[in-house]
Amino acid sequence: MSWIKVEMHSHSTESDGSLKPKDLIKLAFKKGCKAIAITDHDTFRGSAKAIKELKLLNLKDFVIIPSNEVRTSWGDILVYCVSLPEGEPPKDPFELRDWCNDNLCIMVPAHPTHPFRFSIGYRKLVEGKELWDAVEVWNSRGLAIFNRQALDFAKKSGLPMTSGSDAHVPSELCTSYTSVLVNKLDVEDIISSIREGKTRPHFGIEKLRPRLESIAWALERRLLKSS
Repeated sequence: MSWIKVEMHSHSTESDGSLKPKDLIKLAFKKGCKAIAITDHDTFRGSAKAIKELKLLNLKDFVIIPSNEVRTSWGDILVYCVSLPEGEPPKDPFELRDWCNDNLCIMVPAHPTHPFRFSIGYRKLVEGKELWDAVEVWNSRGLAIFNRQALDFAKKSGLPMTSGSDAHVPSELCTSYTSVLVNKLDVEDIISSIREGKTRPHFGIEKLRPRLESIAWALERRLLKSS
């Protein structure tokens, strides 16, 4: 068994990230990650393209986790799957739970206690305790104080813990990764290890350069949309 470094929360040009899936793979690999979840908003397209690109890149010892950051009626929930599912995940969290069970996926609330974002909030985090396979206890795009409630909740509830960079620009990638203990390097084993709590969140802090790069990218996207 060995611990591997996994980027559990990232975005590509298939939603609001600045890098194409192929470039995310290459950069994550360069930064020492063994797997990446491209969690584009409400779509598996980023993951699907990444899976195809990985074959062309011929990178050994690297895995793509089919993923999606679903904007539910409660807030953003990360979905990680063993393989690319068919159909669109539902927006109701309870229906999403059933969908995940049917498609061999797990549910993890994204930045659940961060204000001013599409987070489910602490009340829903507690109310939906039975829905979660794990909790994203650390999101490096937010302040440490906003991660604290999620971290404390996961510890008290005995739920597995993950962390993610929520990377939208290159310098953010792998700022916060999750260490996962696996028997072998494949998606099924990674998902199984997360379910079983064989994880160690990495409490990375986003520094000035990534933050400025992220702000610049957000402004650029607004200008592109308005033009």
